[in-house]
Amino acid sequence: MNYDNYLHYARERDMKEGEAGRLLGYFQRQHFENPTFFYAIQLDVDDKVSNIFWADDNMVVDYEHFGDVICLDTTCRTNKDLRPFVQFLGINHHRQVLIFAAAFLYDDSIESYNWLFRTFISAMSGKKPKTILTEQEAVIIEAINTVLSHTNHCTCVWQLYENTLKHLSHVVKDAESFANDLRRSIYDPKDEEEFTHAWEAMLEKYNLQQNEWLRWIYREREKWAVVFGQNTFFVDIKGFHLGEILSKKFRNYLNPDLDVLQFFKHFERVVDEQRYKEIEASEEMSRCLPRLMGNVVLLKHASDIYTPRTFEVFQRAYEKSLNVLVNQHSRNGSLFEYKANTFGHTRQYNVTFNSSDDTVVCSCMKFERVGILCSHALKVLDHRNIKVVPSRYILDRWTGHARLGNLREIRQCKMQDNPNMVVTSCYKDLCNRLLKLSARASESMEAYQFAARQLDEVMIGVEKILTLKVEQRQVITSSNIDANASENEPAEIFLNGHSIEDQDESNRANGGKDRRATSDRGYLTTMTCNGADSDRILNVEVSPPNTVVCISSPSSAYVSSHSATPNPILQGLYGFEANQVVHCMYEQSNRVLDHQSNSNTLQPPNIFSNQQDSPGQSQLLQEPIIQSTYHASMLSNNQM
Repeated sequence: MNYDNYLHYARERDMKEGEAGRLLGYFQRQHFENPTFFYAIQLDVDDKVSNIFWADDNMVVDYEHFGDVICLDTTCRTNKDLRPFVQFLGINHHRQVLIFAAAFLYDDSIESYNWLFRTFISAMSGKKPKTILTEQEAVIIEAINTVLSHTNHCTCVWQLYENTLKHLSHVVKDAESFANDLRRSIYDPKDEEEFTHAWEAMLEKYNLQQNEWLRWIYREREKWAVVFGQNTFFVDIKGFHLGEILSKKFRNYLNPDLDVLQFFKHFERVVDEQRYKEIEASEEMSRCLPRLMGNVVLLKHASDIYTPRTFEVFQRAYEKSLNVLVNQHSRNGSLFEYKANTFGHTRQYNVTFNSSDDTVVCSCMKFERVGILCSHALKVLDHRNIKVVPSRYILDRWTGHARLGNLREIRQCKMQDNPNMVVTSCYKDLCNRLLKLSARASESMEAYQFAARQLDEVMIGVEKILTLKVEQRQVITSSNIDANASENEPAEIFLNGHSIEDQDESNRANGGKDRRATSDRGYLTTMTCNGADSDRILNVEVSPPNTVVCISSPSSAYVSSHSATPNPILQGLYGFEANQVVHCMYEQSNRVLDHQSNSNTLQPPNIFSNQQDSPGQSQLLQEPIIQSTYHASMLSNNQM
């Protein structure tokens, strides 16, 4: 047992009477409606709720695509008059803010932040970000060093900017002018020399040379100033400034006097608005072509691959490259070194080009920071007669197909020490694929109907496979692999019905895209299907092992003996016993192994056996995974 899952002491901030029960009821309803909804609750030594974490299935999918750089927004937590709300933010391919997860932290200790980061990584299937931006706070820094030791940690600039304005609001006379100068001194400098000059000029202008706050953040400049993190991938450090807008939207609903369920309704509304903005941006991208500054092959190529917002950044870099001068400085075999500077400026940058593989590296390190080539590199590529963006410098996260992924990727289920663990590995893989499919297909009625038809046929094919004899299954599976070796030959062994092309034509004939359905991505129950498909219901309800209801509590040996009455949370509020949920969390990684210890528990099919599985047995073994109700799923979790 990991004892970091609970606090060894009482929480720091109190919760209103009855609020814990309402929170638990809300999360249970969310999990009932969507089994992939993830939440976790950390208890203190008195079995009181101390910290709460949640993330829905779309947030998990968003993180998988755009979780390379995240920002922990804690601006609301520092206000003691509000509920201690924190959120994990990211930037999508349209340069819009995403919410990856959220939490209430009623305890502000290192142990709480350790739990928060571990829970976040667990909810995101173990994937850690490349860079995390946070406030410059000791407890957060220590927790990151413990849990995310291999992740680049930087101070979030826009949070530092906001805190600086708060600290100096009573010092400077012209607050608006100071805010503009502070912003320019933070974001505009291109190197350390420019940063130092801009900072000193600002201090002199407002006579703030002796201000303790400014002196402290200047000493810490290497942790937040962009020019000191040239090798750190930031994505778009200015984009996280938009997170302030989200924080302001939440503040009016974080008043402790308001019912906590009102906050969650507002939270869902804000999240849906952000998702709809992305859908609108994607639809706009498919309808309109970006405006090019000229008939340039490089720009045409970039406009075809990048999203419009990203292409704007690229086109500005190309425009600047027109005023860049390059001179070859030296050559060593296939390596060419150039000196580049903007016309009228003396500042020079070193650009190295390798003719053997067309790689280019600039000393300004813009590509390493944001993933888009700089004006100096573009000038050298043009000088070398390279008229398209080299594929190695096209990051998927900035392209229009950032969410598509490789549909033909075959993930092999790796053999574990225990052969039965293959079932769990395959189960997790399929749940992940279905989660992505649901998130994308629910964005339009046409895509939803197509996916529903395909899943119905896939289900029929799976049932046929499971009812065949083992010998027949091995022969057909082997021939199926050979037949699918070519990408031009789609599998048609068990899938009856129409081809994809025929179904696409049918979809276009029967109806177009329903804009009302796209505003609530991932919630298929809100859609109304028209035509012959109105009675087809996607009856797949899976609860993957890494997305279960999760309540962290100490073991019985560590529960306080001073509690005169049992804690209502651990007594199973809202219809099920708490030990079911706690057991499910602690044992989730060993589900199949635990089956062996209980003869009354349904055993998974032994796919390595030569015995014949009867049709009735195969159907029985599949029902708990594919067609179970919520209550059956909870019972299965308890048995496992």
